[in-house]
Amino acid sequence: MKREHWLLIGAAAGGALIWVLIATASGKKEAWDSELYFSVGMPAVCLLAALLGFLEPKQTWRWGAAPLAGQFLAMLLMVGPGNLLPLGIIAFGVLAIPPILVARFAAYLRNRVAH
Repeated sequence: MKREHWLLIGAAAGGALIWVLIATASGKKEAWDSELYFSVGMPAVCLLAALLGFLEPKQTWRWGAAPLAGQFLAMLLMVGPGNLLPLGIIAFGVLAIPPILVARFAAYLRNRVAH
């Protein structure tokens, strides 16, 4: 398997782990129902995306999207699809924007340092 594939799996697993840890720590069914999600979880996702964007500066959108995809899968496994699934998909898409931007910025910094 290519290094990029392992990084993608790690990104999705990291996002899922963040989701599960916050949901468990807060006692909420869905992590984003907890204030910890936005104060701890999303910054952690952004840090993960930054690290991956720095390590692999090509196609940086995936480093911001993969952790949210992992969170989406974790949510489905923990609580099932529910009747608000389409809204959840849209919410995860919107929430992916900050980590995508952070990953792009980290890739920019890596490229600046390399030259």
